[in-house]
Amino acid sequence: MSLSWAPWQPLRRRQPLEVLMPGSVLSVEQDLRDKTYKAGLISRALALFRVDRITIYSDEETAEQDKSLLAELLKYQVTPPHLKRKIFPLKEELKYAGLMPPLNLPNHRPPKEARAGAIIDGLVISKGEEGCEVFLGDIGTGLLRSCKERPGDVVTVVITSTSSERIFLERASWGKVYVGYEVGLGNDLRKELERLRSSGFAVIGTSRYGSTQYSLLKELADRPLAVVIGGPRTGLLQYARRTDFDLVINTVPGQGTETVRSEEALFSTLALINTVLLA
Repeated sequence: MSLSWAPWQPLRRRQPLEVLMPGSVLSVEQDLRDKTYKAGLISRALALFRVDRITIYSDEETAEQDKSLLAELLKYQVTPPHLKRKIFPLKEELKYAGLMPPLNLPNHRPPKEARAGAIIDGLVISKGEEGCEVFLGDIGTGLLRSCKERPGDVVTVVITSTSSERIFLERASWGKVYVGYEVGLGNDLRKELERLRSSGFAVIGTSRYGSTQYSLLKELADRPLAVVIGGPRTGLLQYARRTDFDLVINTVPGQGTETVRSEEALFSTLALINTVLLA
């Protein structure tokens, strides 16, 4: 198996990194166009800083419609472009999806021709006695034998051989290469914090009243990390206790604006964590 055709091969983080963000981040935007653009910025931040998972939780200002919309847009954007039309039917929620900036992850740029050794994400479109027929984008479909997946499942495969009539596949993995984030719909913040603690995560809160002693982050470097972002109108410490977190930090000290938007806090916090933990 080879990734020699892939122009960029970022590695996954040594420890998992999860982001928790309320569905209310879209509530300050008045129309679908602006909500979509903001979701695109969030998606870009998650991919840029190699976040493994985002959980969208509910705060007091979260409308279920916005929560579901954010999840749908984030899932759409992390899906390899050659599979999007097959996975996502035309719907009103995706009307402005083209406004979201592309992620250009390794699995978003599949090989332009079928050649042995190339890894690609495909979509199972049918299942028969021989195995599964897997849609691979512009290069066509391939046969995956010993297939346990069902139609509609996305599967990572490697092209083992080709003929004039058929592409043959085997199950594969991206290994240590980062290929995007997972999206989860969560409960209220307290339940999500309990889940993280039971899984051994160190939980970092963000607040204008947080610490600027960023070296403290190094003490958490050997644990899975979760970053909690507050809502657009209510600061995180207004509905969570400082003791709920291993560390609360201010990643925009001396801010020039009255408030820091949730997506701005996401970028600044992930950039800081990236810098400190890689230093």
